[in-house]
Amino acid sequence: MNRKVLFPALIAVLTAACFIPVTQQKSTLVKSPFLIIYSVLSNPFKWEQLEPGLKKLAIADSAKISIENTNTSFRINYPGIHINVQMKGGGFFVDEDIHGQKASYTYILIPVSDKFYNKTTVVSEEKTTAINYLIESIWPSSSPGKHLATLKKFMESDSLHYGFKIFATGVPASNLIVMRKEVSKEKKFTEAANMLSVLQQFVKANDVKQVYPVIAQYLSKGKDSTQVNVGLYIDKEVSSGNGIIFTRMPKGGPLYAAPFKGAFSKRGQVYAALKQYFSDHAYQTAILPFETYFDNKLPVNDNDTINIQVNFSTYPNDQVH
Repeated sequence: MNRKVLFPALIAVLTAACFIPVTQQKSTLVKSPFLIIYSVLSNPFKWEQLEPGLKKLAIADSAKISIENTNTSFRINYPGIHINVQMKGGGFFVDEDIHGQKASYTYILIPVSDKFYNKTTVVSEEKTTAINYLIESIWPSSSPGKHLATLKKFMESDSLHYGFKIFATGVPASNLIVMRKEVSKEKKFTEAANMLSVLQQFVKANDVKQVYPVIAQYLSKGKDSTQVNVGLYIDKEVSSGNGIIFTRMPKGGPLYAAPFKGAFSKRGQVYAALKQYFSDHAYQTAILPFETYFDNKLPVNDNDTINIQVNFSTYPNDQVH
């Protein structure tokens, strides 16, 4: 064969070989229990948060996102974005098209059999080309693959997985004075402000010092009433009286908390996140959740902007999970 013909033909063959489809397998250890990762991957609404490009759209233009859901699969569609997930044989088979960038990959979850079962090995098989596979073999990336890296970061970052930064903390002081009153929903803000004023006057009159910002609970009681509890941490013990109750808190007692800044009426989002966190980690609630108001002032209406920390308490033994 003429060299002028052979050389171009050889180049064509080699070029074609570079684009032969191959399957690349990778795995990574994720510090999250098997069942939690499985519940995330089987929930199309969690994929809206998991896929970075889709998360921004879900916040800005959620009305255009459509979800087709069956028992074994779901599709997420948005102009320019299509994600199809099939669940079979214990695995997740994904085909996605993100603005023309197509990918096909799988997730297989393998529980890590240690004392706590709180880690999972995630194996991913992704379709690629021979040339990309060769490049990866010569210069392996520092991450376990784009999709695996995204999943690992999502599952191990509470601020991504739950939407809020959740952290372990403790009760800041032992001595607490509290006022409690059941009031109509319309009067909950006014009554809470009056209770805080009474507590502050009590502190001045009894030569004690407030040592931490005001805490409060707004607990719904049926359709028309709210149980309002307002408290101040103080530096020493006092006697109860005139509607003010002195109580002791277990200083350093385990709490899990998350910050929230926004409208008072929207704070339910952080409660839902902490409830899910407790459910995922099998923690038990020791006392009803309470809010710490960092500005040392209480809201005046539902739309008032608040800067708080929501606190969920648990038992010391629960923290071994």
